[in-house]
Amino acid sequence: MVIERACRSRLRQVAALLSLTMVGAAACVAPSVPGYQLQDVPEGFLFTANANTGVTVFPARDFLSRGVWLGDIETFEPQSEIYVTRYAGTVTIEEAEAARDLQASRYGTPSSIDYGQVATVTIDGRPALAWMETRYDEHDAVRSLVYKAVIPYDTVSYAVEFNTSAALRLHPDSLIRVVHSWGRGETKVLWGAILKAAAILAGLGVLFLFWTRRS
Repeated sequence: MVIERACRSRLRQVAALLSLTMVGAAACVAPSVPGYQLQDVPEGFLFTANANTGVTVFPARDFLSRGVWLGDIETFEPQSEIYVTRYAGTVTIEEAEAARDLQASRYGTPSSIDYGQVATVTIDGRPALAWMETRYDEHDAVRSLVYKAVIPYDTVSYAVEFNTSAALRLHPDSLIRVVHSWGRGETKVLWGAILKAAAILAGLGVLFLFWTRRS
């Protein structure tokens, strides 16, 4: 019985070590966000794939999917939102300008809101369309920013909207950097770390055989 208990204890130890090693091996795979998605999301943001509420960039168009990154949570309310909406077909600069003008006409153009011009930028190595909306408080300080970009592909287009009122993000460059990180993510395998994990597994296997034979 003593030998049996000792053997079981050793087996448990080996199992624990194997579990830790497998976790380490899993950590060796360092993916960026898979598929077409933002690749430089701010720390602490959480993604939900079902965001079917709110006004989209192109209200007249039906969208194929819509998700949102939520972050900078204060008193249970997100201060920052990054909407990702997928549409069928491509988008022209005329459509983007019409969408911007529709937004301006819907909410008016008071001095407290600046609707930036639609510009051609490069995102994911291809031409995209983008503009910034800036809202000011009564003291002419920036109250919130919305950076919108539309990335057309051959058969689909993605609209990315970064809306924030978080004080630490009220700098246009911080929003642009995140939105312009859009692209197709790829999983990167760290082979050196995986080989180390395999060597550890082999060593644990030898120890396991040694212990069982001695028992």
